[in-house]
Amino acid sequence: MLRDDESLGFEQLVDLAGIDYAGYGGQVVHARRFGAVSQLLSVSNNWRLRLRAYADDDEFPVLPSLGDVWPSVLWFEREAFDLFGIMFDGHPDLRRILTDYGFVGHPFRKDFPVSGFMEMTYDKEQGRVIYQPVTIEPRENTPRIVREESYGGGYRG
Repeated sequence: MLRDDESLGFEQLVDLAGIDYAGYGGQVVHARRFGAVSQLLSVSNNWRLRLRAYADDDEFPVLPSLGDVWPSVLWFEREAFDLFGIMFDGHPDLRRILTDYGFVGHPFRKDFPVSGFMEMTYDKEQGRVIYQPVTIEPRENTPRIVREESYGGGYRG
């Protein structure tokens, strides 16, 4: 209806993004953890519309694909699948688009570890890329605090 009704005329889907609402705003705001937000554009009416849809199952999030209505969404749905793990029912080719096919997990989920699980390096002796567990030691990055009165040109505000 949004696309085909001439009075609305949302002929373009501009973007679709996955969302993880876990801990949103420091508290539980949404009843569902995962969702997708679509941005629609009506060029003829100069209108924009934001649609939000929430997946019913937090463990295995599934939403219907919009590919039959706006074919351009298929790339965006693949991105939301790859980064958030949101499945799109009816998508003809739902597979990873930004991460490697052997990548484990979905890096934009809020429970994904900051350093990840695996690292990829090129081994000259083997002549190929190898995967190994992350070897980076976690460190605390404390910002420098400037206490000198003369720092920054002496501004005394």
